[in-house]
Amino acid sequence: MSAAVSPDARSGAAAARGIETTVARLLTLGTRLAMVLVLIGVGIMLAHGVDPLLTAIPPFSIASIPADLLALRAEGFLWSGLLVVMAMPVARVIVSGFGFFAAGDRRLALVSLLVVLVLTASVVAAQGLGG
Repeated sequence: MSAAVSPDARSGAAAARGIETTVARLLTLGTRLAMVLVLIGVGIMLAHGVDPLLTAIPPFSIASIPADLLALRAEGFLWSGLLVVMAMPVARVIVSGFGFFAAGDRRLALVSLLVVLVLTASVVAAQGLGG
């Protein structure tokens, strides 16, 4: 005995698969980008004979990353790779939220929006405490 599946359930399942596929592609692309950036940074360090165990870690400054990248300094590539890794979970929530909204799932779209707002508030609070 098989249960009939409603057209709404089928379209919901298709939408969920579409969201999962999009998120998987985003995470794969982000991971590859982060790996490339870190590998370039490590390659530059090796080319300059820098021993990461004996060298002080350069301070993080998001404002200096573009100049470091243009000057081909290792720290620009390393910090960029780390930022990409840290941005992936947030990007996943944002993409999922848009997918839920497009699929008509307003409840999960709202949850995604609330998660992004909490993360944004956390970053703003951390900037206020650190700066």
